[in-house]
Amino acid sequence: MNFIEYHEFISKALPLLKLETKYIGTNPDLQYDASGLINLRRGISQIEDIPYIESDIAILKRSWLYQSSSDVQKISSTETFIAETIKKLHIKLSTFKEIAEKSGIFNNAESIIIRIPEIKSFDNLQKYANDFKKAIEIPITDKSIDGKVSILGADEGSIIFYISVGTIAAVKLIAGICWSAGVIRKKKAEAKIFEEHAKTLELKNDALSTFVEAQKIQLKNILDSEANAIANKAYSHNEPETIERLKLSISTVAELIDKGVQILPISKDAEIQKSFPNYKNLNLIESSIKQIMSDN
Repeated sequence: MNFIEYHEFISKALPLLKLETKYIGTNPDLQYDASGLINLRRGISQIEDIPYIESDIAILKRSWLYQSSSDVQKISSTETFIAETIKKLHIKLSTFKEIAEKSGIFNNAESIIIRIPEIKSFDNLQKYANDFKKAIEIPITDKSIDGKVSILGADEGSIIFYISVGTIAAVKLIAGICWSAGVIRKKKAEAKIFEEHAKTLELKNDALSTFVEAQKIQLKNILDSEANAIANKAYSHNEPETIERLKLSISTVAELIDKGVQILPISKDAEIQKSFPNYKNLNLIESSIKQIMSDN
């Protein structure tokens, strides 16, 4: 299980996972006031997708806790049983958190996580390995970055690799490539939509071909701009060969994202985390070229 990736969710959830009860005894059937229920539900929502605690989550989801959205509720003595479930859940998550924090990979600023969909053959694994070489290893071994790929470990779930890339500069370069790949992927999707719309207009073949060609030229220009912007920021040079390598890396990562691959930092540094795209909202991503240019 990927305890490191879930560490942030666990850390946020633990302070919320508590059931506060007060004995009132005025009604034989409803003897306790339970409070702080909104925070308790919020904490559960933070960790409900973590493997190995499904049974505990299921017990809580079936209980009176989810029969209303109130923050305070009167409950009977028999309904206080969920306090024991919450206690067990707290112990498990605290253990997971400690395991993550004692790992040599935890908060390693020079490392990344690569999450890929299920692999069913060595041929499939080899294809991913070749793509990652083009997408990550080649650009970070440039003399300006001095990066080096080293596989630190792997985990289950989807397939997760922990990769050291040698330097902070390499992590930042990979972030830039991933961000540009997200932009290119979005532009390709937009171009496809425009092309399909153009077909519905029943344009003549020549007009449709001109439209499609214009879309290709625009996409090529955007890719050129993204690669040049990254080279100007990350490298001490921007020879044509360097730009072509970056364009290959960006295009490769865009294709990997389409297959469900996610490349993320292990570092908890907020700035580094923000420099990687949000893979759940890639349709909202915008080019960072203006920001890159203003930083120089």
